[in-house]
Amino acid sequence: PPRHGALRGLLLLCLWLASGRAALPPAAPLSELHAQLSGVEQLLEEFRRQLQQERPQEELELELRSGGSPQEDCPGPGGGGYSAMPDVIIRTKDSLAAGASFLLAPAAVRGWRQCVAACCSEPRCSVAVVELPRRPSPPAAVLGCYLFNCTARGRNVCKFALHRGYSSYSLSRTPDGAALATARASPGLEKDAPPLSKAGQDVVLHLPTDGVVLDGRESTDDHAIVQYEWALLQGDPSVDMKVPQSGTLKLSHLQEGTYTFQLTVMDTAGQRSSDNVSVTVLRAAYSTGDGCSICICSKREAKEFSETS
Repeated sequence: PPRHGALRGLLLLCLWLASGRAALPPAAPLSELHAQLSGVEQLLEEFRRQLQQERPQEELELELRSGGSPQEDCPGPGGGGYSAMPDVIIRTKDSLAAGASFLLAPAAVRGWRQCVAACCSEPRCSVAVVELPRRPSPPAAVLGCYLFNCTARGRNVCKFALHRGYSSYSLSRTPDGAALATARASPGLEKDAPPLSKAGQDVVLHLPTDGVVLDGRESTDDHAIVQYEWALLQGDPSVDMKVPQSGTLKLSHLQEGTYTFQLTVMDTAGQRSSDNVSVTVLRAAYSTGDGCSICICSKREAKEFSETS
């Protein structure tokens, strides 16, 4: 294990120090001795840091395998209990490689208990990870909630790491609780409809206005949308495209002409859906008579604007 490697390195360091002192001439300059001691202190400090980093990780894994902190009753009708692990996040890549699976990310979660309750009601869920909002945040801020099935081949395979801003909750079920959760969730387990992508209504801009934000967060899914992807299908490729937050696309430096952007969303089952939105940029001399510089309109109205400009 890494900890044993660090201890072996420390032992070799001590042997090297002893041999170095034996070979040092009695009349060695005091400055040279101080330099050697300073280097040794730096190495010892590095070993100390390694041990401090590795030991909590090992203790954390042992704690999770033994059941973690004291169990509390599972909120809601899912039964069983859960143990809280503050400042702990799942190591997603390592856990999935070991056989764990991501289940879903419930939307509009406004408290850690709501996230744990969602895990309790999902019969396959064994770990709920809560991403806490950044401070300052409103009292009813939405939390990130991610549910995982950490059981594979009859054992817990998930890996964890210390990380502030996250809390993990490990769930254990009683036989009755597992049966109840399965009974409640079984009607929806067989169904997983594909998502519905909504890129938003078409937009008409009038120069000098050369920027707009597209919003695809009205896209829907019966479980959760886990990925938004924007792509330019038509228009000047020099347009500046940035994603300020998931589901949105900020455009700037638009030129006169028509642009077509495609939004593709993916749900927890890997199903995809796409929708297109157009942005028409008109020269400054053109006016619709209403004085607007950014107009949200239907696809038919946007086409009429582009044809008459």
